[in-house]
Amino acid sequence: MIHFDNIKEYNRFIGYNDPKKDLIDVVKYNDCKSIRLLCDGLTSDFYMMAFKRNMTDLSWFGNTEYDTTSAFLYFIKPKQIHNWNVDKRWEGYQILISPILLQEYNIDFSFFQYNIKEALFLTNDEQNRIENLYEQIFEEYQKDNYDMALLLAYCNLIFTYIGKCYKRQFETRQPLYNKLVTEFKKLLSDYYSNGQQGMPNVHYFSDKLHLSSNYFGDLIKFNTGKTPSEIIQDKIISEAKKHLEISNKTVAEIGYDLGFDYPTYFTRFFKKQTGITPTKYRENKASR
Repeated sequence: MIHFDNIKEYNRFIGYNDPKKDLIDVVKYNDCKSIRLLCDGLTSDFYMMAFKRNMTDLSWFGNTEYDTTSAFLYFIKPKQIHNWNVDKRWEGYQILISPILLQEYNIDFSFFQYNIKEALFLTNDEQNRIENLYEQIFEEYQKDNYDMALLLAYCNLIFTYIGKCYKRQFETRQPLYNKLVTEFKKLLSDYYSNGQQGMPNVHYFSDKLHLSSNYFGDLIKFNTGKTPSEIIQDKIISEAKKHLEISNKTVAEIGYDLGFDYPTYFTRFFKKQTGITPTKYRENKASR
């Protein structure tokens, strides 16, 4: 596995032109004379946002359902493995940017942490708008006296629009995502009955569904109105109430069974969610 800690070496390996700055580069693929068509795997210390006009890279996305066959956009986060094997060079644009620069300009979006297979497949109208925005960023970057603040403002604008496009994709793929929501709730329902140890968490379920935690969280929130954490918390409270009502175990024992390391954590969590302590809840049920 090859790792790159600077943009210049990364670009030279793939066949892109040298960057003008150390922390950011804007690439127009058609301006590059020779692009590497095969790579077994590499990682870098940078974020990459790639817009590709032709669909030469579909093998990267496995069994993904495509909303279009015209263009797509995807993200690669630092340390994420990136490999490809294509027959012809791609067209479009790429932004490679250091996390340091994003932090300095306070730019952060949930989709920065999506996996490459969680790409955005663009409609024709979205493709035109995205391409125009990339072209504006590229033109500014080519200036000898380009303004970094303006360049990052353009980046922030395109990221905001990408977020809107992802919401559209969540909506148009609702039948598919409804199945994922159903599967998530089934996995959650089975969690305690299958004897799982510890508290259920978002990463456990996103991993089971082969999704990044951020993509999983965004699609669950879009389709249910609640975050996965909120749904998990509701399930824990439901399980806790059931045990408090029908079990002879102590509150501490129930807390341990639900995955809490300490009884006080369970009591604090239960009271925060319901307004009363587990002991008081049990007493109220017993008095009825």
